[in-house]
Amino acid sequence: MHRMIPTDLWGLTMRVLGVNGWPGASHDGAACLVVDGEVIALAEEERFTRNKHAYGEAPLNAAAHCLAEGGLTLDDIDVVAHGWDMPKLFADRGLDWFADDAETLEHLLPKALFPRTRDPRLTFVDHHVAHAASAYYLSGRDRGAILVLDGQGEDVSTTLAVGIDGEIKTLRSFTPGWSLGYFYAAVCEYAGLGSDAAGKMMGLASYGTPQDLSFGGALDFTDDGFTIGVVPPDLRSTGSTDEETATIRLWLEHLEKALPEAPNRSTRRFDPRVGRYTRVTDRDPFEYRDIAATAQAALERAVMTLVRTLLKESGETTLLVAGGVGFNATLNGKLMRMPEVRDLFVQPLAGDQGVSLGAAVRVAAEEGDRIRPMRGSVAWGPQWTPDEIRRVLEASGTAYTEPADIAAATADVLAGGGVAGWFQGRAEGGPRALGHRSMVAVPNPEGTRDRVNVRIKDREAWRPFAPSMQEEAAETLIGTTTPLPYMIVTTPVTDAGAAAMPAVVHSDRTTRPQTVSAEVDPLYHRLIGRVGEHTGTAVVLNTSFNGRDEPVVCSPRDALATFHRLPMDALALGPFLVRRPGGAVGEAGA
Repeated sequence: MHRMIPTDLWGLTMRVLGVNGWPGASHDGAACLVVDGEVIALAEEERFTRNKHAYGEAPLNAAAHCLAEGGLTLDDIDVVAHGWDMPKLFADRGLDWFADDAETLEHLLPKALFPRTRDPRLTFVDHHVAHAASAYYLSGRDRGAILVLDGQGEDVSTTLAVGIDGEIKTLRSFTPGWSLGYFYAAVCEYAGLGSDAAGKMMGLASYGTPQDLSFGGALDFTDDGFTIGVVPPDLRSTGSTDEETATIRLWLEHLEKALPEAPNRSTRRFDPRVGRYTRVTDRDPFEYRDIAATAQAALERAVMTLVRTLLKESGETTLLVAGGVGFNATLNGKLMRMPEVRDLFVQPLAGDQGVSLGAAVRVAAEEGDRIRPMRGSVAWGPQWTPDEIRRVLEASGTAYTEPADIAAATADVLAGGGVAGWFQGRAEGGPRALGHRSMVAVPNPEGTRDRVNVRIKDREAWRPFAPSMQEEAAETLIGTTTPLPYMIVTTPVTDAGAAAMPAVVHSDRTTRPQTVSAEVDPLYHRLIGRVGEHTGTAVVLNTSFNGRDEPVVCSPRDALATFHRLPMDALALGPFLVRRPGGAVGEAGA
């Protein structure tokens, strides 16, 4: 089921392959194919290699998927656009970029795997420009203020910009030493969660009470932003192409002096249950909830001040957000409710997987293509036909049925207290499962949260879940009719919402909703509606279909392996339904 791109007879078709990742020195490798301004395919390398975040991996499988989806080879590609300006990254640190374009392409996309008779043009796109492009061009807005926040790009960690009539202009930026992303990562590490566990700490923060937002004088909040006192703004690492390790080390040294709690030391141990190393801490990270709450409040204060400055300097009221800090849904909810912000778009591929998309659309726009905006879905990944899925099922010896209506049959399982895997259509990009690679349940009673968190996904009991609801039910449950298709902002819940879906209401009485449109995702919309026929409310608990410390499932084989390993009740695999022999539904109330 691959899309065939028309042959370019007149030289008018522009085909751009965006990539992120580098062998041995990167994270969140991904590839994206954009043809004439339209996103044709996007995939993350971790989904294929099953190595979460794809540390040190070039996007080989992701690029192969994108080319196959378009029915293309590398000979058909006009430009390969990388979401980092690698020569600049090296030059800023007094290092020589070791490769010419041909050598670089061979490292990224070796001819042994990507046969070609010629090399496409290679373009390096500044990292924050790629992030900004992913938010601006895909938002569908002609103009808006752009905020990019992450650990760092080549030489900046925060960018304030404006997009007008297809052009992006940087207004101001902050150096890597003053990275809010690294500040938050350092507090994550201090609490024993790991520096790459920002999502966990965001969830933990709602259980705590903020204390000293300056963290012992390290953060100073100014009228137009912030300053950081523990890291030199001009910090440059030696022997490294980024300042992450040095910056986090300086933060940890300061936190150990400034905070009454000692750092939560951790080690990595092999867990035979999941066949991989997991983090083991000296203390329960829940004991660090006040520190988490303080970091979250400090982040929000700094960013909201930056946003006011950005909107004032740009004259805009539309805010477009990208960069890894953009995954902080609690922060995004606060931004959405700022009176100065009349319109908010947060790129759902806010992290570095999104710069493959941003680099591609940036180049396409510069070449004159009109970029087609996102329309409520990031399902650009691999898919399998019913016949292909059937062959996988039969080869595995797994018993299955083919109900007349897979949505109705799955809804019956959920209404009976079951938890089901939901594997349908093209895989999504980004860390959120949005109804194509999901684990779903009825969000009532509240005990469902503990069952899915602790017994099925083997994660901390305080981790929150999110709801997928028919967009028609959103006003009743969360008090808004604004489409929220990407599960990337938090909203308060109504009294009716708190009563109908307690398993997805967090301790601060907010939730991170996905509103589902019948036009964008008719099958998932129908599943939720069928559940509503049983429960009276068209909403389900939706979490990513994966086990602890694993990427979201990609293929039917991934889905089957995860289903057989975890105590779920059923798996809707395309049009087929797999039930666990004997059922686990009876455990729901245990």
